[in-house]
Amino acid sequence: MKKRSVFIVIGILIIAIVIFKPFRLEPPTPKISTAETEIPTTQGSYCWDGFLFAQCVDTIHTTPVDMTESHTPTRVSKNEEIAIEFPIGYQPETLRLEQWINGNYSKVIEINKEKVKTPNESGIYVYHVIADWNQGDGNYAFLIEVE
Repeated sequence: MKKRSVFIVIGILIIAIVIFKPFRLEPPTPKISTAETEIPTTQGSYCWDGFLFAQCVDTIHTTPVDMTESHTPTRVSKNEEIAIEFPIGYQPETLRLEQWINGNYSKVIEINKEKVKTPNESGIYVYHVIADWNQGDGNYAFLIEVE
């Protein structure tokens, strides 16, 4: 009976480590997608305080537009819903979304239940996701083309 209890406790610990990743060294990357398509993201600079280690990493990108330079715009429809989903157990305390215009001007876009609507005007849009947790912060950029 004691052996069985030990195995159960060890199993629960392993599952908790796999799901919650207490030894992670960087913030989680969100899954950004429409109903049918996952949208590629680029991670920017971040700071993260893990269970054993803490680190800050500066990337070479100067703006979110630079972050998406290697991306091909993901085609989306006008007023389509985009979901911004973080892994279970890693919901940010604050989440902000900026839409970059002309490479040097941004405006804050309202997020409703981790979802945002695409613009109702055709064009190419860069979005910048900024997330904050107790453990640190991270930012990500993605590129869409509204048809």
